[in-house]
Amino acid sequence: MTQSKEKSKEYKSDTVTFTIEQKPECVVEYRVKTSPQIVKKARCEAVKSVSKEVSLPGFRKGRAPDHLILKKFPGVVKTRWEKAIADQTLRACQKLAHTPILSNDTKIHFNIVKHSMEEGAELTFQFETEPLVPDIYLNEIEIEEVKKEVIDEKKLKQTLKTIQTYFVDWEKISDRSAKEGDFSIVDVDIIEKKPSENILSNARFEMKKATMAHWMYEMVVGMKIGDSKEGVSKPDEDASEEDKKKLPPKKVRLTLKGIEIPCYPAVDDALAKKLGAKNEKELRERLEKLLNTQADEAVQKKYRQQISTHLLENYLFELPKTLLQRETQFRIKQLVEDIDFQQKLMKMSEDERKEAIKDIEALSEKAVRLFYISRKIIQDNNIKISPNELHQGVSTPLEALFSDQSDLYTAKEQSQEQKAIATSRLILSKAEDFLISKAKVVPSKPKKEATAPKKAEARGKKKAAPKKNNCKKDSS
Repeated sequence: MTQSKEKSKEYKSDTVTFTIEQKPECVVEYRVKTSPQIVKKARCEAVKSVSKEVSLPGFRKGRAPDHLILKKFPGVVKTRWEKAIADQTLRACQKLAHTPILSNDTKIHFNIVKHSMEEGAELTFQFETEPLVPDIYLNEIEIEEVKKEVIDEKKLKQTLKTIQTYFVDWEKISDRSAKEGDFSIVDVDIIEKKPSENILSNARFEMKKATMAHWMYEMVVGMKIGDSKEGVSKPDEDASEEDKKKLPPKKVRLTLKGIEIPCYPAVDDALAKKLGAKNEKELRERLEKLLNTQADEAVQKKYRQQISTHLLENYLFELPKTLLQRETQFRIKQLVEDIDFQQKLMKMSEDERKEAIKDIEALSEKAVRLFYISRKIIQDNNIKISPNELHQGVSTPLEALFSDQSDLYTAKEQSQEQKAIATSRLILSKAEDFLISKAKVVPSKPKKEATAPKKAEARGKKKAAPKKNNCKKDSS
């Protein structure tokens, strides 16, 4: 559904007669004829404002006769006169048309074709307006059913094992060589380059064939601390063709820096208290509840993705160029502040950088489009947005393990930018959840076999975790 453009429409009052023409990228043009009344009033304002700022012999500021001001400062008066004509004319037009100007700092360009005290003035205005979002048809929305993950005893045990790793204590081994089940600390350098390039430093790997790259596993097993070996890094035999293309074989040198064995804490009342629960029983109850909440959120997230796709594909409308540029610049600024992205950017070719900019521009357009659609849904359906919904902090270390801290901010923080981002996300999720509640849920369709790798927007997410404490051997 594309945005319907209004035809040129005429408005008329005692002081102005004008037409409005919609142009691409949310630009409108007013073509106006004003009455002599506005022109005369504007000149009086212009002369008065100049008079207040200048001194003439024999007169105090603001007291000099108009004819002397016009004679002594014709250029200044002319500039202010034209500006006053434009200001008064635009106000008169907006009283009739109520065109939503994009923002308070939007530039309004005007051009006075002619003006006189006897005939009035003819002038044009151009400025960006807010997008005209089409109506959303609720009865057309269908979403494919998403099955919720089953939270059973197996899932509970797996999650408890992961939680134990946050409190693991590492026993250092020095009297033997590395073997299956150990955790190895390694440095890896690419040596086919001169000078050699370090790609891993003090990296910890679990020495299991199922989890470790085969080439690395074969090199490390049997090594002693301080040993170095040369070999070839390459994807595993069962790796995808895409990975094999991305990771061609390279000659490397691997140095074993350390061997460690993890000591996991027991799942008991002591661990429960570290996580903010009274005892082991309460820990398991809270964990089961959190896992179910997480599973529900995962389902809702997939539904939201379907809704976003539906909105972007079916509701097309013009967007202001300025707004897209600001969003793109903001995203680029956020990326270049990231050290990992800086390093990645330095390795890119000129063509790769241009392609990266295009990807950012595309994401920016989607974000802006979804914001305006979701805002319209919120307004049209009178959906309430509470400031309290923005301050969803965590109260226990266990909750911190399951929260996305990148999406949270506290009421004490003063970053308006961060609050604006959080508010935009809340508006979008509220609008999408409303559409989900109105959508027709249909059986999921069979997945089509992928023919080409798809691009995905990846963003690193930091997890807040309790500080590591000394742990006891797991007696379970």
